[in-house]
Amino acid sequence: MAPVERSGVLILRVWIETEGGDGLRARVVHERRLGSGERVSLASADVDEIVAFVEQWLVAFVEDVQEAS
Repeated sequence: MAPVERSGVLILRVWIETEGGDGLRARVVHERRLGSGERVSLASADVDEIVAFVEQWLVAFVEDVQEAS
């Protein structure tokens, strides 16, 4: 059986709001399976939440690939 090739994309955009804001902002847009049309977003100002989201995405991506093999 040929190995399963999979690609995903996760874009993490971060910025600091200085005028009228209170600091860090982030937006994550991702697609675990390229071409699936499933795009999910997260908007957050919490570093721990952002890091947890990226970690969960990576774990799920690896699990999906392993299950497909």
